[in-house]
Amino acid sequence: MNQGKWRHLDNRWRDLATAVLIAVSLACLVLGISAHASPAYRFFNVERNTHFYTTSEGERDFLLKSGPPFQYEGAAFSSPAGDEAGATAVYRFWRAASGSHFYTASTEERDTVRTIPGYAYEGVAFAAFSGGGTGRIPVYRMFNRATGAHFYSASAPERDWVARSFASYADEGIAFYAYPATGVPALAPSSFDAHRLLAQASFGATPTEVTRVRELGSTRWVEEQFAQPISAYPDSRYDHLSLDDSPTCTYNSDHTSAEYRCALKQLSLLQVQADFFTNALYAPDQLRQRVAWALSQLLVVSGMKDPDMETAHVMARYHNILFEEAFGDFGRLLHRVAISAQMGHYLDAVNNDRPDAAASRSANENFAREIMQLFTLGTVELKVDGSPILDAAGQPVPTYTQADIKALARVFTGWTYPPGGKLGGKADKPGNHHSPFEHNPRHYVGEMVTYPNGHDADAKLLFSSVTFAAGQSAQADFAQAIQTLFMHPNVGPYLALHLIRQLVTSNPSPAYVARVASAFKDNGRGQRGDMKAVLRALLLDPEARSDPRFDTQAGMLKEPVLLVTNLLRALEAKSDGIYVAKWPRRIGQHVYYSPSVFNYYPADFALPGTSLKAPQFGIHNANTVLAREGFIYDLIYNGGLSPYSKFPEAIGTKWDIEPWKVLAATPEQLVTRIDELLFGGVMEPAMRAILLEAIIAVPANKPDKRVKIALYLAANSYLYQTSR
Repeated sequence: MNQGKWRHLDNRWRDLATAVLIAVSLACLVLGISAHASPAYRFFNVERNTHFYTTSEGERDFLLKSGPPFQYEGAAFSSPAGDEAGATAVYRFWRAASGSHFYTASTEERDTVRTIPGYAYEGVAFAAFSGGGTGRIPVYRMFNRATGAHFYSASAPERDWVARSFASYADEGIAFYAYPATGVPALAPSSFDAHRLLAQASFGATPTEVTRVRELGSTRWVEEQFAQPISAYPDSRYDHLSLDDSPTCTYNSDHTSAEYRCALKQLSLLQVQADFFTNALYAPDQLRQRVAWALSQLLVVSGMKDPDMETAHVMARYHNILFEEAFGDFGRLLHRVAISAQMGHYLDAVNNDRPDAAASRSANENFAREIMQLFTLGTVELKVDGSPILDAAGQPVPTYTQADIKALARVFTGWTYPPGGKLGGKADKPGNHHSPFEHNPRHYVGEMVTYPNGHDADAKLLFSSVTFAAGQSAQADFAQAIQTLFMHPNVGPYLALHLIRQLVTSNPSPAYVARVASAFKDNGRGQRGDMKAVLRALLLDPEARSDPRFDTQAGMLKEPVLLVTNLLRALEAKSDGIYVAKWPRRIGQHVYYSPSVFNYYPADFALPGTSLKAPQFGIHNANTVLAREGFIYDLIYNGGLSPYSKFPEAIGTKWDIEPWKVLAATPEQLVTRIDELLFGGVMEPAMRAILLEAIIAVPANKPDKRVKIALYLAANSYLYQTSR
């Protein structure tokens, strides 16, 4: 709704919007209104910031063909047949001053409005009910005091959101009653709808994938993604299982040798990062790739720990768990992560000996704390909508206590590395073999295993109500702990908030969070933790699929990785992925090198001086702003990355400017193409004017410079650097 924006538009745009609306009004008289029950279709006029409602398929199709400034938003509600018992007429007026239509089911109000100058009476629009009844829903009316337009919604949450977000809107109560818009066939998503879904559910829109979404529709595209084979990091690709140099895989050799290339690929994360980016750019299972990346920022391990975590097979096998379980059961995902040797090593759950007061030894609390604080529960009790539960004094209720951390630390005692590691050499952790317990040497292929006498088998109490019986094995205690955490009521809203903020928007409404959390609690078949159900609820929710441009709080800053992949995919760049990681690293996000278990940026970071959450802004500063510009300049003006000389198969990262140069002769065509690929076809007129001015300032005989300045300015704009 972005009030007042349309007042500053060029007169030609306002005249166009008015002309189309007048044509629609005339079309109504010609096409007529159906006498049968039918959906009421809703359109948003992005120039006037108003909505239009019609039950006429003819009017609907007229507007769909008209295109901008009208954006189709689906069916708002369903109108009864005009002759249905209890049905009454809804009358329609056209008000040129606000560029909007006014609807009323009151004959008294109709007659009054007909006497007011500036309102053109258009007759009966459709049927509705004046009162409630079985199967009926209220349609609410709000008045925009700033523009004189009215807004109608059959959604109480949407009505409440408008009231909270825009001070100029006055709630006028229930306008009339109608039927829900259930069973209404969905029209093909617009280019913008498809572009937006791909911004949320992939590593960026491409022309091919936009076409695919428009062919299938959002729901079918998501289901198709669920069925895609997994693109991960094959074990056969990372089969050098040593943590050290060896004669066949060593840095201590000629830099042109196969042995040196092996060390680069197997003893560092260079190739794993390259595979991350080639998957992000080209893998068909885009949704899985994007969700796994989001999960990696929740269930964090990092190459910052030590050289072990920088070894390719170690990191690859951990992230394979996230790929494999991204669409599975969250309880199983949590179990596999917790028992992995990588997580055990990273958060010190491995070789966590049972406490012994006589030996001044206590259980390590690191993993116990983080699995609650960061992986599952958060620090305060949550309602299903993600808001904190408060005590009698109005303070948030803590999720756990220090006593719970100590108890859980004792639960997680008695586990060591999988068998197969080798003692000796620099891979042997100092002190491991000096322990009174039989610890396995460091090894990361497989899950952690127990070792004799390492587990604290005494009784334990968690959350003041969950008892771990004395004498239970390490395996039984472990399974009970994971199940207890998985069943905690905080997990649904906590995970919902994380995934929504990673994929859709930094400031979701409580109702949106509650709907996603409810899908976590029950997928409709009594199953808890079904990730497919969570993702369906998250991506297909009205708050994710409705046009966000009237919501000043919608969207999020593109984190560095997404800025890079979005632009590379939009330009259909060719890349081997090698050293692409250097671009987001300079912007503050080094892939698989989170600076701590708290991720790259604080999950609850708020914009200074506001209550708005903006996690990605936690690493947005003067240096990273310049690094963003530097990446765009490097790609657009320098062409990208040259092939890495040490790998004969390397192709670098390049985009093809030649097809763009053809468009440069006609600046309007060039801007339109940029609009389609970078903005989904909804570039603001002011930006279009700026780009045209910049293009025209470059001589026509320099098409490459025209293309580069236009792409450079567009990609550096705040409209592109945020996802709406």
